[in-house]
Amino acid sequence: MQPIRRIVDDAPDSVSIPEELRHRRIELIIWPLDEEPQKTLPTRPRFNIAQVDHIDIPSREERNARR
Repeated sequence: MQPIRRIVDDAPDSVSIPEELRHRRIELIIWPLDEEPQKTLPTRPRFNIAQVDHIDIPSREERNARR
């Protein structure tokens, strides 16, 4: 069965469900088409960034060595 996609110019108070889809598990998505997505300005991250000269990453063998 093909999904039904319908664009309504003037939304009514209620939406009727087609007979073949009643009493079945369905997904109903209501998405406004007349609003533009809000553009947000990038913000500074909420975590502190460490200022370091060198990052020491141990090898896989050193990380997994049994002590």
